[in-house]
Amino acid sequence: MRMADLVFSRRVRQNHALEHATVTLLTRDDPRLSVSARSNARGFTIYADLDVGRVRAACEEALRRLRAGEVELAIHPNCGTNLAVGTSVTLIGSLWALTALRPRTRLASTVASSLAGIAVARPLGEVVQRRVTTLADLRDVALLAVGHRRFLGRRVVEVLTVARSEAAPQAARGGASGSIDQ
Repeated sequence: MRMADLVFSRRVRQNHALEHATVTLLTRDDPRLSVSARSNARGFTIYADLDVGRVRAACEEALRRLRAGEVELAIHPNCGTNLAVGTSVTLIGSLWALTALRPRTRLASTVASSLAGIAVARPLGEVVQRRVTTLADLRDVALLAVGHRRFLGRRVVEVLTVARSEAAPQAARGGASGSIDQ
């Protein structure tokens, strides 16, 4: 794992935005589709065995639409950021509740913080997505490859991206083939 994957670097945030937009477009085509995905500095992985051509087309459209200013595609209502925000609010409230002297006050405060965590998870999570975990400015991002690979014995789809300045040398070395099978 690279250091850039551990922090919200520009590349991770851009790939996270592209991941959201791609998944949004895929699920608009097939509302029954249920997938999870994870972004990193190299691109993102969709944990489902989907048709690579379908994912590539959705990714290319997502890239085009984000560049055209459809920044709302970068925010996804089911993002793990929302879960992390809700859990954090609940945890902080529950820890604060432990400072109460009366057991009933501790219990009431814990319940209240849990309800607050549930209530603010999505709206506050979307603010955190917008300002911290995604970046819809993809002017310098190029799609390098889309392909299958194995993860824990299952086929998943991996999307690799590069900064546009790196795209030509990568393609010259054969990186743009689209095959990632391992």
